[in-house]
Amino acid sequence: MNLDFSWLADPTYQSWLLRGAGTTVAMCVCAIVLMFAIGILGAAFIYFRIRVLETLTTIVVELLRNTPPLVQLFVLYFTLSELGFTVKNLVTGQQVPVFSGFTCVVLSLALYNGAIAVEIIRSGLHAVPQPTIAAAQSLGYTRLQIFRHVELPMALRLSTVPMTNNIVSLMKTSSQAAFVAVADVMYYATQITLENFRNLEVMLAVWIFYLVLTTFVSTVAGRIGKAMRIPGYGV
Repeated sequence: MNLDFSWLADPTYQSWLLRGAGTTVAMCVCAIVLMFAIGILGAAFIYFRIRVLETLTTIVVELLRNTPPLVQLFVLYFTLSELGFTVKNLVTGQQVPVFSGFTCVVLSLALYNGAIAVEIIRSGLHAVPQPTIAAAQSLGYTRLQIFRHVELPMALRLSTVPMTNNIVSLMKTSSQAAFVAVADVMYYATQITLENFRNLEVMLAVWIFYLVLTTFVSTVAGRIGKAMRIPGYGV
């Protein structure tokens, strides 16, 4: 078996891969930020036992985390336009989907992994020691101030390991963007294989890209987790 990576010297292929890598990173960053927002809000609704919001959040979380993210992506990309969620293109005058492929991928990743983040953060909130909460109450903190300044920061610090796994899962799942014609690294890799037929070499390059990306994130998250570790709590 002879491996030929000479195609990597082609400036066109280099620009494609760099452009695709940039799109992949941008998608992941946007999805991670939105994932944390969903996780924190959802965990707060459940933790504070807000009647309607708690029930609604629980239902949505179970619905999202127990269905494949690819199915959720297809629902966002194909089904919403059929339900009438379209806008008028001012240039062509035609009706186009309200969400682009990039937006649909970001939303599907954020919703799926955000549902998992809700449970991760909620478990972290329940792990906060009661004496710590009682101490904050004795200092005159309100319930919201205790959550914002004491419980949530400690919960995030106690849940760094499972949250890191969740982030890595999000980044690997982002490769499904090629199914809705988003020009990420997997999309361009497919285009390259259609031109040079070096399937093994191209997929090895993509494999190494994702390996480096996830390893970098895991390493950074691990260092952050060690720096923020609470002595006597967590792993």
